[in-house]
This record gives sequence, structure tokens and C-alpha cells, in this order.
Amino acid sequence: MVLRHYWRGGLVARVSDDLHLFTGVRRSRPWREVALLSELVTRGLPVPEPVGARLTPRGPFYRADLLTRRIPHTRTFADWVRGEEGDDPAVWAAVGRTIRRFHDAGAHHADLNVRNILLDQTNRVWLIDWDKGRIGGREPARQERILRRLRRSLAKEAELEKVAATRWEVLARAHEAG
Repeated sequence: MVLRHYWRGGLVARVSDDLHLFTGVRRSRPWREVALLSELVTRGLPVPEPVGARLTPRGPFYRADLLTRRIPHTRTFADWVRGEEGDDPAVWAAVGRTIRRFHDAGAHHADLNVRNILLDQTNRVWLIDWDKGRIGGREPARQERILRRLRRSLAKEAELEKVAATRWEVLARAHEAG
């Protein structure tokens, strides 16, 4: 199992790093993520299976955690790109096709980056960390924003950018082809 605590980001984190305003259980971050992951699992998409969540009230706020099944023998896409086989076009294409599967299902990842893509021992692609993700619509503009976010995450590290400069088009074409 994997236990993930919900942390705050951005400017709000300066006030509180893990307190969230409580507006009801069904609107809480873990409730929404468990519901989304359950739906994605039901649709046969490669995501971690949710096991449970916890809300700890604190006045008008809450702290939260998510528990999912561990996907065994995986590494992040970032670690894979850094490895010996990191420029294998077949895997870059598999990542593009997998993202397209999610987009075809109307699933949109809110923070797709090189650390939220996992590869297992057989190079099967998994997408993790669906906090603030959603299902709804197949807008090409949203899909393009998600891909640009992934591309920017590769560009942040020179070692990853070097490989991405020659392989990104493989991923993009595979996504486009579906």
C-alpha cells in the first residue's frame, strides 16, 4: 500500500502546509480522488486502486490522507528517461498512447509530470496522483495543456530535456494517433 498525505502548495502553503477548508465530505480532496480513481479502475485504465482515505477534522478545516494499492516494481518516467534505455521510442510511444486512452475516456490529469507517470517491469505505463483530476469532456485544448505541462516538466532538468528533445515527437504522434 501507499499512504499519501495531502499537502498544500503555492501561496496558501505559507499559511498552512496541510490544512484544507472543510465544505463537506463529498467535496473533500480524498473523497473526490477516491471516487475518480474508482471510476478509472472500473474503466480499465492504469491507475492505482484506491483502498481508503482519512479526514482528520480540526475546527473548520481538515487534514487528509489517501491509501492506494502499490503498483509493484515501478519507477517514475523521469528515472526511466535517465536510465540506459531512456531513449527507447517504443516506450515514449506507449506513454503517448496511454495518455490518449485517458483523454479518450474524458479523464484529465491536473498535474501530469514526469513523476506522475510510472513504468513497471514490462514498461506498462501507469498514471498516478489524480488529486484535482476529473472526468468530463474531450476538449482538445485541455488535452494540449496537459501535454504542454508534461513537456515543461521534462524541460526543467537538463538530463531529461536532452532525451526529450529527440523523443518528444514520438510521444506526441502516438498521442495524436491514439
